[in-house]
Amino acid sequence: MKATSVLALLLCSCGQANAGAEAPTPQTLATESADAAAAAALEALFERADADPAGLAPLLLEASDRIGRLDGEQGHELADRLEPYCERAFFGPERWPAMAQLGLGLHTVQSGELPGRIARRYGFSPQLLAYLNEGYDERRLRVGAELKVLDLSSGELSLLVDRTRYRLSAWRSVPDAAGGERWVLVAYLPVGLGAPETRTPLGTTRITLRALDPEWTHPVTKVVYAPGDPGNLLGGYWMALAEEGLGKRGIGLHGYTGDHPEAWLEQPMSDGCVRMRQGDMDRIFHLALEGTTVSIAP
Repeated sequence: MKATSVLALLLCSCGQANAGAEAPTPQTLATESADAAAAAALEALFERADADPAGLAPLLLEASDRIGRLDGEQGHELADRLEPYCERAFFGPERWPAMAQLGLGLHTVQSGELPGRIARRYGFSPQLLAYLNEGYDERRLRVGAELKVLDLSSGELSLLVDRTRYRLSAWRSVPDAAGGERWVLVAYLPVGLGAPETRTPLGTTRITLRALDPEWTHPVTKVVYAPGDPGNLLGGYWMALAEEGLGKRGIGLHGYTGDHPEAWLEQPMSDGCVRMRQGDMDRIFHLALEGTTVSIAP
C-alpha cells in the first residue's frame, strides 16, 4: 500500500452522524449491538495488555485496524490511548514469544558485529537498541547476547502529521494472515506546527537528512547559531524534509528548547516546521531514517 493510500485510510473522517430521531431499524440495532461487542472486546485487550506483555500484539493489531475505521476524532482518541502501549512494544525492553507479529524479534550477536552493523541490517538507528534492551551498553556488547530488535528491513514505515489534531504518528506495515499487509501504530505524539502566516505545508514527501547537534540559522535574522549555543532552538535534532511534495524548502522535524512545551505544544507557533518534545523527538529520530515517507494532512 502506498503512503498516500495509508493517509487516506487513517486520517479520513468516515463516521456518519444520525440524521434524525427516527425509530431504530433492525439493521441499526444489529449494528449498535456489533459495535458494543467490539468495544467490549477491545477493552478486554487493553486489560490483557496491562497484565501481560503477550497482550501487546493483539491489542496493537486490533486497535490499529479500528483507528482506520473510526471517524477522525474517535480515531484520534483511541490512538492517544494506545500510545503508551506503542511505547512499551516498540521503544521498551519487554519481550514475549509472539512479538514477531509486530515485526519485533531477537538478534544473536555474532563475532565482529558492532551496533551500527546490526542496526543497518534491520533498518534503524543504532541508538534504538538502547530503548529496546534493558541495561544495554554498546561498549560491552558480547558474542551470543540476544538483543531485541525492530525489523524494518522489509515492509514500510510512514510518518503522518495531522494538522487538525497536532499529532505525528508513525505506522509500519506487517504481513497479515491472508498474505497481504496491515498497518500498525508505532507512535502517536503531540507536536507544535506552523503559525497562521507560516502554516506547515500539506503534502507527501520524505526525510532527506538527519542531523544530531546541527547548527541553526534563524529564519528571519539569518544569524547562525552553533551547536550548544543557547540561541540554537532545535534541541539538538534536525530531520529535513524534501521540498518535492510540499512546495516549500526548509521544513523539517526538530526538537525545541525556545520555551516550555506548554507554551507551544499543540499550538500554531512555528515558522512551518514540526516541533516535538525532546524525548519524543529522540524516539522518532532513531526510528525513521533517510527516505522515510512523511505525509502532512489537513
